[in-house]
Formats: sequence, C-alpha cells, structure tokens
Amino acid sequence: MNRLFSAALAALVIFATSVGAARAFDPTEYRMAERPLFSLGIGLDYETGDYGTGSDSDFVSVPLYIDFYPSERLDFELIIPYVYHSQEDGDVSTVVYRTSGGSAAGAVRGRRAAATTDSTTTTTTTTKSRDTSESGLGDITLTAGYVLVEENSGTPQIRPTFYLKFPTADEDKGLGTGEFDYGPGLTLAKWLGDWHLFAEGVYVVQGDSDLYDSQNYFRYNGGLGYQLNDGLYGAVQAVGATAPADDADEALEGRLKLVWRPVADVAFEGYVGTGLSAGSADFTSSLAVFFDF
Repeated sequence: MNRLFSAALAALVIFATSVGAARAFDPTEYRMAERPLFSLGIGLDYETGDYGTGSDSDFVSVPLYIDFYPSERLDFELIIPYVYHSQEDGDVSTVVYRTSGGSAAGAVRGRRAAATTDSTTTTTTTTKSRDTSESGLGDITLTAGYVLVEENSGTPQIRPTFYLKFPTADEDKGLGTGEFDYGPGLTLAKWLGDWHLFAEGVYVVQGDSDLYDSQNYFRYNGGLGYQLNDGLYGAVQAVGATAPADDADEALEGRLKLVWRPVADVAFEGYVGTGLSAGSADFTSSLAVFFDF
C-alpha cells in the first residue's frame, strides 16, 4: 500500500513540474479575497516513528506563526516553536524533524497564493543510553519570499525564497544543533480552474555541529490541491529531504491536507501524513488556526 501511495504522489509531483505549474513545502493555499497585512497563528504538531533505528521517538511542537505582508509581492514568516522530544532506549538516530508545522519556504496566505505546510526543519541527534524526554524553546526560523513572476494564463507564479534558522534551541537537550542554518529556495504554483498544482525546493546550508557529521541537504514538497468551495481547500502532498548527515536516511512522506476558512479573517489548517522511507516518521499530524489582520 505504501508503494502504491508513494508512486501516486511521485507521479503528481512529476506532472506538476512538467507542466510548469507548481509551488509548495507545505505550500498549499486556498484563495482569499484580500491579502492581509499581518497573520498570527498557533499550532500543534505531532510525529512518531523509529526512523529505521528500532527505537521509537516522539516529537511535539507548539509553533507560534507571525506572518507579515508589506506588499502584494513580499512576505515574511517568523515561527517560534515550543518543542517536546522523547526517545526510547536504543540506537542513536539522526533525524530531520519539523520545528513547526510551517514551511521552510514560508507561507503566502494571499490571493491565489500557495502557502507551504511542509516542513521547517532542523536536525537532532539523541545519544542518551536510557529513555529520555526533553522540552523547551525550539529553533526560531525566518523565511522571506518575493513573487518574482505573478501567475497568468500562460505561466505559473514564481517565488524565490530565503530561509534562516536561529540556534535558539538547547543543544545539550538535543532539541537543536546549536548552529545557524540558511538557504535559498524556489516555489512555483499554478491554478487550473479549481485545481491547484504546486512544488517547492529549498537548499539548506547547515552549520557545523558537534553532535554529528552534518551536511547540506535539499528539501522538497509538491502536490495537487482542489478548491472545493469558497472556504474549503484540500491537497495531497509529497514531502521529502535528502540526508542531513552521513549516517542519516533520506526522508519521504505522503500527506493529506485540509484548509477551512469559516469566516474571512480566520482559517484552520491541518494535515495527516505517513512515512514512505526509513528517514521519515511513521505518522505525522498538525492542526493550526490563523487570524488575519
């Protein structure tokens, strides 16, 4: 079943890229009548899995989202997460995990824009010899995006991005690497009637870490969405990343996402996902609410 799901998601991503109509890393977005100046959100993310080690690990994040749209083309997103991580006694694991349910490429919750869900990420290595749990402030991330080419009948929206991770998480607790990460990205999106094609890639330059042999990695996200009505949007996504360390596995995850906007200034976003590779969590989920101003 996982192979079939993986093949279907891969086909969607290839199709989205081939027609030049894409955009994403949790870049799924519904249409809005007007782009706000600010958007504030709060979320709850959960993932669990053994990441190929045989030892289960749980990760919980409560992210605060602060989005700023100074113009119709420029956007910024700051994510401040509080995180909890638990690890069973067993093999040491190096995993790419989300510091929030937001996207590394940021979120554009604007008119006919694609907001990324996907995965603002950092890496951690757990080296305890017994069952442990730690909690505290996670790594704060800032993403800036600029719509270089607006969508029209013949071209997709083209939006370069820049991602920056601040080492605010406690390295001694295994909640972060204690290093800055940064990198450029690109998102593409295209509406075909009520159908929405999107894809995104971000190249992350990691800082040197004493915890593991870190390396730069590429994170990607792509999929297909559908606008069911004025306030309801759904999407299927493939989210993945190359290995962030020499001893780590590549990540690949399939997700189903839903966005519900009951009133003009309030939106609920959620997804459930399943891992399709050893480097991914077995199960992921997220729920967030956003308020526009």
